[in-house]
Amino acid sequence: MSPLSARAARELGRRLRSAGFRPLPDVADDGELIGTRLWRVRAGYVEYLALRPNGLAHAVRAEATFDYQNPTEHGPVIEHHSGHAINALDWLLTSANPPSGDLLRPYAAPDASGEPDEPGGGR
Repeated sequence: MSPLSARAARELGRRLRSAGFRPLPDVADDGELIGTRLWRVRAGYVEYLALRPNGLAHAVRAEATFDYQNPTEHGPVIEHHSGHAINALDWLLTSANPPSGDLLRPYAAPDASGEPDEPGGGR
């Protein structure tokens, strides 16, 4: 397969960025750079898209169980899809089905008062 055209690569990057994906280099066991892995955290799971220079990609949705003793591991893979990068991203974006229909935030919002909690309830 031929690499993405410059126009297609820019559009793919714009879509990934607007969907909240962040890049990391993807390296083989021997240390060779083999592509880029883009990821985002959703409520209860992590999604990533592994891009290769030839225009192919592998999209994965896995349970987001993280353990600092095993930082490169995640929970079981729920779904995956391989193919052309644009098709793999389309699958990943259209197959997500958040319960409320909105993008879910994986973290709690900070306290609106701006004051830290005091031990003992602040009294």
